[in-house]
Amino acid sequence: GLIPSRNYSVTVRAFTVGAGPAASLSVVADAITPSPPQHITVSDVTSISLTVGWMPPIDSNGDVKFYQVYYSIGSSTPVESPEIKDSLTYHLTGLTPYTNYSIYVTATNNANVRSRS
Repeated sequence: GLIPSRNYSVTVRAFTVGAGPAASLSVVADAITPSPPQHITVSDVTSISLTVGWMPPIDSNGDVKFYQVYYSIGSSTPVESPEIKDSLTYHLTGLTPYTNYSIYVTATNNANVRSRS
């Protein structure tokens, strides 16, 4: 199998009595959505902060460029974290005390295709 979003060069040459001219082609394998981040955890919970952790996607379909954490109260528009590039955790602060939040994590691969946990 080809790796999604990677460049591949293909050269074809026909042979009958002698070698014919070579034809070259460069192609990029289609981008595929990564599987979602796995095993989302919440730890270090206080009334106004918490830490979200996760494991990488089982199949990233290319390199994961970054993760993002989204959180919201009820049906409100989710708040988006900055791009998280070198960690599998993110600390949320400034939360409203004693309030339930919905949290999810996304993984974006090198083809800029995103999945959601």
